[in-house]
Amino acid sequence: MKYALLCGLVLLSFVVKGQNLVNYRDTANHFSVGIPNGWQVIKNKQIPSLKFMAQRSATDSALPATENFTVNVVEEPRSNVDAIAKKLLYYIGRNPYFKLLDSGSIVSAGKRMIWLDEIHLEGNRADTIFASIFIAYADNKTYLLTATTLSPFSAGFKPLFHEIGHSFKTGKAARKERLKIALPAGIKWTMITDTEVDNLATRQFLPADETPQQWTLLINDMTMENARVNNIDLAVKSFSDAAVSKASQAKITVLGKENIPQGRWALFKVETPGAGNPESQLYYVIQGPKSFHAVFIAKKTETLPADFVSKWSAVFRKSKVVNE
Repeated sequence: MKYALLCGLVLLSFVVKGQNLVNYRDTANHFSVGIPNGWQVIKNKQIPSLKFMAQRSATDSALPATENFTVNVVEEPRSNVDAIAKKLLYYIGRNPYFKLLDSGSIVSAGKRMIWLDEIHLEGNRADTIFASIFIAYADNKTYLLTATTLSPFSAGFKPLFHEIGHSFKTGKAARKERLKIALPAGIKWTMITDTEVDNLATRQFLPADETPQQWTLLINDMTMENARVNNIDLAVKSFSDAAVSKASQAKITVLGKENIPQGRWALFKVETPGAGNPESQLYYVIQGPKSFHAVFIAKKTETLPADFVSKWSAVFRKSKVVNE
């Protein structure tokens, strides 16, 4: 997995743009939201409806950050945002310490959302909590974005919470340029990641009987949206340098490439002979009409067998840049 994260960071060097909120898009659950700089995304596997959580990173270890926001997605057929808001107010209003401070509505990406600012107490703590809640409804699902802090800090964080809420978009997104790969028969693959952070879209696949903690094969498919690489050798060098920085014995072999304006692509392998924890990859990088694409398959071996390279080279070269 280390190379999956590493190569995403390498690709970011092709396009640099600054912004206050970094866009995060979950294409599986059909929502996107802005993440403030310095906030950390936290994985959750315990609560099925909780699809996203981000927490502010503390700048002082003696004062842990309490600010976070979550996105919950719940199936709710044949409803609407007003009915959902009414139901939510009924349930949270049963808390004897609940107080609604303000409310209103906004339109984001053509969809109306209702927002609530409130304070309440939670059963397991004595602190008063301030929360900004944004309620959206799309595709027969309720989307709830909830941002919280301790009540004494509400004045400082309320504007940021509303900025996050205004960035919240739900429903199926517009079609985008992607690299479509027909995975070969023989292995059942499971998608474990399908996200977009800022202008980097990432999909990861594992064999169905493997896990992110224990795997032998991994496919990582990345798209850097609205990015152009004018020399494919620069892309190969970026990935190669990243591999060598993590494993000094990494050996890079270019298997084929084309570097003309009508078709820039490269196929190369990274092998780690003699590594204590070996991991080798076969890469395919290609410049699309609007975006740059990179896909690799990783194998927990020091080198890649010739038949493995031949098989997956053919798979990657047959892939198509499409809009989906």
